[in-house]
Amino acid sequence: MNLQPVFDLVQICHLKGIKHAVISPGSRNAALTIAFARHPEIKCFSVPDERSAAFIALGLSLKSKTPTVLICTSGSAALNYAPAVAEAYFNQVPLLILSADRPPEWIGQRDGQTIYQKNLFGKHAKQSFDFPSLLEGEESIKQGYQMINDAIDTCLADGQGPVHINIPFREPFYPTSSDNFDYNMSLAIPGRTPDISVERKQNLGELSQFKKILIVVGQEQKNMELNKMLSQISTEYQIPVVADIISNAHEVEGVISSQDVFLKGLENQNLQPDLLITIGLSVISKNLKLYLRKYRPKVHWHVRDEENAPDTYLSLTKHFKTDAAEFLTEAIQLLAQRDLQLGFFSAWQEINAKTKVHIKQFSTSAFSDFGCYKKVMAALPSGSDLHLANSMAVRYANVIGLTAAQDIEVYGNRGTSGIDGSNSTAVGTALMTDKSTFLLTGDMAFLYDRNAFWHNHLPDNLSIVVFNNHGGGIFRMIDGPSRQPELEEFFETRQLNDAKLLAQEYGFEYLPCLSEKELDQNLKTFVKSGKRKILEIFTDAEESKQAYKELFRNLPK
Repeated sequence: MNLQPVFDLVQICHLKGIKHAVISPGSRNAALTIAFARHPEIKCFSVPDERSAAFIALGLSLKSKTPTVLICTSGSAALNYAPAVAEAYFNQVPLLILSADRPPEWIGQRDGQTIYQKNLFGKHAKQSFDFPSLLEGEESIKQGYQMINDAIDTCLADGQGPVHINIPFREPFYPTSSDNFDYNMSLAIPGRTPDISVERKQNLGELSQFKKILIVVGQEQKNMELNKMLSQISTEYQIPVVADIISNAHEVEGVISSQDVFLKGLENQNLQPDLLITIGLSVISKNLKLYLRKYRPKVHWHVRDEENAPDTYLSLTKHFKTDAAEFLTEAIQLLAQRDLQLGFFSAWQEINAKTKVHIKQFSTSAFSDFGCYKKVMAALPSGSDLHLANSMAVRYANVIGLTAAQDIEVYGNRGTSGIDGSNSTAVGTALMTDKSTFLLTGDMAFLYDRNAFWHNHLPDNLSIVVFNNHGGGIFRMIDGPSRQPELEEFFETRQLNDAKLLAQEYGFEYLPCLSEKELDQNLKTFVKSGKRKILEIFTDAEESKQAYKELFRNLPK
């Protein structure tokens, strides 16, 4: 097989701005591995476990805001990418997946390490391409170049996401000592005729007609420009802005952040908006979703530059397919013409303020998860990155919240909300920054993704807090499973493991905590930068449940 086109493919990736690749070992993908590894401008990471590799790549893309290339061999290897690909699709993170395959005539012939790889990820890839099986004639080579160019463009367009290219390879896979391949520095990126569209000015004229406007911010990466506009809208135009911890809107003045507590079971129409404006991706708060589905707005506008708008609150009336900052720039001009509805704004502000005081003052005698989360989050150094694993970790953190002064950017795999890749995603983002990176996780999510550390690229700026209550504590919180005799064995899946041996194996400093005194002492060491650490906090699941349930009793009205 002529390998020069493979080197040209890598050069096109470089010219399109790709800087990172995560490679899992194999023979069928050898040409891709060699061509990427030898490129002087692309940093490659070798990660044996494909599932972890894909989540690490997701973390790299989150932090770099550019597509990361994923490379694997044929057979079941690419199937292991599926959880991260689904997360990238729903969280709109760009990934370029290059799976090696056997030639088409050998598919379905019981040949080794062969499955059906075309369109492998289905609807969870923005697009799937099948590479030409013979990169030898000029026509097929040009077709391949155009395909890689289009794939990268698709990664970045209209709500970013994963794109899959399946590439059949024929033997020989490896260059000989006499072969000479290079990167064509004058290689032209294939051109593409842009889609012709009519410039349309969004009609926002009716904005001034609504008195009770509510803005809900879903998951977003930190955006100073957007937060500044939201602060202006909140303070000057008296419009409540509701945001979860993953919205990265902690610095928005007057932001409503305790909604998941005060909206629990609330039967009060005073907080019902006439117009709901949503920006960003998903929200954590189940109670917010339940409230707005019951007390629906008359009108719901969703603002995001993506192809399809979700109808999360069963009330969607208009989709503004544009950048949120651009939308708000235009909206602010019209809000000046609107009569203020101070009562609606005050209702949201007052109940949020009372609830924040309630959360801050709440304490129990038990050494519980919630109390430990409060201590850990208060101790996080300003200017650091924070990853939140799924299940209870992200929920505890969302209730407790962060302050603007902490200046912390928050990440979490909330596209699909699975526990399977939190460690790996945190590793990926930590590799892209010098900032201290913290992961808060439960024992189940941590142990599930232990292969996140099975490679030679572990960053020293990664520190992990494992809240170990010996099982999936979220099932104890839910009325359904908590009342079943199968709770511990089949829902919580009780386990007695800890992180001590893993910490030794992968070079983490290990700090166990079995009491509040030990936690206070070890936190001082833990938050210092310079060496990767694991702080493991051992709590009792039932005591943690009772403490958290107590928080929701006697809520302020």
